Amino acid sequence: MTYERLTVRRNEGKIGNPTAFIFSCPGQEELKSGKLVNGQTGKNLDLMLSILNKEYPEIFPSCFRYDYRITNSSEYVHYKAFDNRTEPKKDEILENDNLKRLADDIMDYKYIITFGRCASLAAEGCSKLFDMSDKVFIYSQHLSFLSLNSSIKTDINGEPIERGSKDSTYKRLEVAARKVTEQIFSK
Repeated sequence: MTYERLTVRRNEGKIGNPTAFIFSCPGQEELKSGKLVNGQTGKNLDLMLSILNKEYPEIFPSCFRYDYRITNSSEYVHYKAFDNRTEPKKDEILENDNLKRLADDIMDYKYIITFGRCASLAAEGCSKLFDMSDKVFIYSQHLSFLSLNSSIKTDINGEPIERGSKDSTYKRLEVAARKVTEQIFSK
C-alpha cells in the first residue's frame, strides 16, 4: 500500500532565541493544526520551559514553545490511522536530503535539544555530515505521558512520584529539565 507523503514544516520561532528543538515527526494533531508539537506533548513542553526559563532565561528565554525553532527528525506525517506508524523509519531519518533539511533548520542555533530516539538519531546524522562543532546537542527523552510515566519514577529529591497525582507530571518534567541543564553545563 502506498501512502501520500503529507508534511508539516518547522516552526520558525523568534529571532535571537539561541535554542532549537528536534522532535520525532508530525502526527495527526500537527496535521490538523499545521503546528508542530501540538496536543499534550506541546503542553508538557510549555510546562518544562516554564521550569527551565526560571533558572536559565539566557538559554530558555520564553515559556512558550512557539517562540523556539521546532523541527522534526522527519517532516513526514505519521500516525496509526494514517500509515500504521507513529515514528519515522531509520532510513527516512538518515536520508541525505532529510539531513540537509534538518541541518538547515538548526544551523543558526547554539543549543539543540532532541526529544526522543528518532530526534537523537537525526541530530547524530547531521553531525556526521555537516560541521556542527559550534552546537551544543542535548539529548532528552520524549515528553509524551508514556515516556515520562515509564521512565521517571522519583522526583528531583529522590521521593517516589505517585502516578496520577495532581502534580505528578510537573514533578516528572522537573526531573527531565534537570537532566537537560546538567548536560548543557557539562559540555
